[in-house]
Amino acid sequence: MIANRSNNRRRPGARRHAGARRGRGRGLGLVELLLALSISASVLVAVAYAVDVSFRAYSVNQEQNTLMQRARITMHRLLTQIRVTAEHQPVNAGPLADFKAGKVAIDNGIRLLDEDGRETSYKYDPFSKEIGCVDADGNEFVAVRGVEAFEVKFEPMKSETSLRAGGAYDLLMRATIKLTVRNADQSSDVDEKAAPQTVSLTASVVPRCNVW
Repeated sequence: MIANRSNNRRRPGARRHAGARRGRGRGLGLVELLLALSISASVLVAVAYAVDVSFRAYSVNQEQNTLMQRARITMHRLLTQIRVTAEHQPVNAGPLADFKAGKVAIDNGIRLLDEDGRETSYKYDPFSKEIGCVDADGNEFVAVRGVEAFEVKFEPMKSETSLRAGGAYDLLMRATIKLTVRNADQSSDVDEKAAPQTVSLTASVVPRCNVW
């Protein structure tokens, strides 16, 4: 009986070793904890950088879309008025002389006359970066701001009357417009090192009355 009791007792050393093994399996060591923290920090930094880049790219796209809308509205208005008006000429004296001589003329503005003889003009001011307009009623206003470049290429032709009389070139066969707009102030989300956004459009138009 006494022998059985002694066999069932556990030795104190074995108990201590088992407890030590159980204690080591309950948590992380200092090295493992530092390694996990460094990996987590690297992942969080990468995610934050990706989110920041995506927000900045979104802001740049928004500015480009705004510029594109401004440029398209201005271009649509110019093309429509050139298409439906009767007469067209450059606004400056030098290009006007080339136009009447039958040469291709390039100017920074255009004059348009409707069938009633009322004049509408557009002219680019490189100092204020604006295209000014004077409508048929004499009202002056700014057509578009933030313009980096604007030019109109005139390809002249003669009317039937001028052909019979041997006169000068007096009609527009085709006009080609080049327009570049630029944003004045960048969004706060855009990196300061990024260059300002610009949008350029080019389109040609033929006056209807000179074709049909």
